[in-house]
Amino acid sequence: MKQTFLIIALIIGLLGLSNVQAFELAELDSESKIITVGDPMDPKYANAGDNLRNGVGSIFIGFAELPPGWGFLCTATAIGPRHILTAAHCVTEGDWTVSDIILYLSAGLDEVEVIEGIGFAVHPAYPATNPDLGAFAIGDIAVIELAEDLPAGIDTYELYTDFDEFGQETRHYGHGRSGTGNKGATGGSSWTYARTGLNTYEQTLELFFGEGIVFHLLYDFDSGGSKHNAMAWWFSSEFQCGPDNDTPPWAQDGQCTTFKDGSYPDFKGFRKFEIGIAPGDSGGPGFIDGKIAGVHSFGFTHYCEGVTNGTDFTCGLDSSFGEMSGDTRVSFFADWVEDVVDGTEPTTPVGVAPAAIAADTESTVEFLSPSGKYFINNTFSATMRARVK
Repeated sequence: MKQTFLIIALIIGLLGLSNVQAFELAELDSESKIITVGDPMDPKYANAGDNLRNGVGSIFIGFAELPPGWGFLCTATAIGPRHILTAAHCVTEGDWTVSDIILYLSAGLDEVEVIEGIGFAVHPAYPATNPDLGAFAIGDIAVIELAEDLPAGIDTYELYTDFDEFGQETRHYGHGRSGTGNKGATGGSSWTYARTGLNTYEQTLELFFGEGIVFHLLYDFDSGGSKHNAMAWWFSSEFQCGPDNDTPPWAQDGQCTTFKDGSYPDFKGFRKFEIGIAPGDSGGPGFIDGKIAGVHSFGFTHYCEGVTNGTDFTCGLDSSFGEMSGDTRVSFFADWVEDVVDGTEPTTPVGVAPAAIAADTESTVEFLSPSGKYFINNTFSATMRARVK
């Protein structure tokens, strides 16, 4: 099956936001904090109770090139008796060889279930686009084959295959780092404690990478006020900043200055149940109607230097208010996932060096335009796996 991905010119728009009111910041500092990826001390953010998804677990991925016990922590979701879904970047590191995959299931169980992974498949678009697009690579999705069936009573989840993901309430899960929106991800990740919260998919990367590049689902971490509405800051009706345009008249001292003009909806999120993903949440699910619609992939934000009226609360990529998150859009890759599960698509055994992209697969990324480079080079971005040791 041939898959060609053409990255066209970037058309980036920045929507102006009004200056934050003093009372808004005071309110954020005085009330209970909104949770970045869940507060481990508060059960309402736990993968438990009415929000229980016992088929969501953590995974350890080790590489032969690292010392024993070193590797990465990610999140994965059961999609069949012997298969789990995660992000491609969790099981890839250049040409390194995966030496260990271990799944930990704990939510709703009396004791932790530990199951070994024996093979995995990475979507071929991911290694093809990763060198050019980095954290924004297309096809950041992988299927892991387990050595034995999941225990009885562990739920498995269907894939969301409709293309109407936008604007719907989405429930996210992850074993990643915890924290509060005004400080970012300050707590640690966890093998046995998953957190959950709400968000909604609003956009794709098409505006940045060109027509037809709609393989990602974007969402922002709203504070409940207008100041930190990152979606409205990144997406607007007019091109305002970038190397292809002269400095606009509203810029100050050469900085990208934005003012809210009402061209983008001022959605303020889910208040205290709003989440943004953090390291360790990579591979975790975004559920719509109980089906997996997104696989947690990356986060990004703007540089604070050279930007006026930006949205990032802490001025750095740390899962704080005003940052953006991106999931791999499962609906576009569902057929491939199902082919891996039924054995039509091959897997790479754990302990075996990864094979090159199949000869019959043509996956290319054209040279990015100056505007595309501007976005890549002037944006903080990172995938969301957590380093172990």
